[in-house]
Amino acid sequence: MKATTYSMKEICAMYFPHNTQASAGVQLKRWINYNDKLNQALIEAGYRNGQKLLTPLQVSLIFQYLGEP
Repeated sequence: MKATTYSMKEICAMYFPHNTQASAGVQLKRWINYNDKLNQALIEAGYRNGQKLLTPLQVSLIFQYLGEP
């Protein structure tokens, strides 16, 4: 999958297609927070809590650490 700009909603739906939008958001944020290496890499890539759009670098980090959805 090509890492391009995605909204947080789109990424959440990719990883949790059967969850509600709110539930998917909570779950993805939980995965990010529990994965210290991913969390640190995202912060270094400029990620901020509440960010609506993810850069291609941030998306590629999520795919790298969590696997492609």
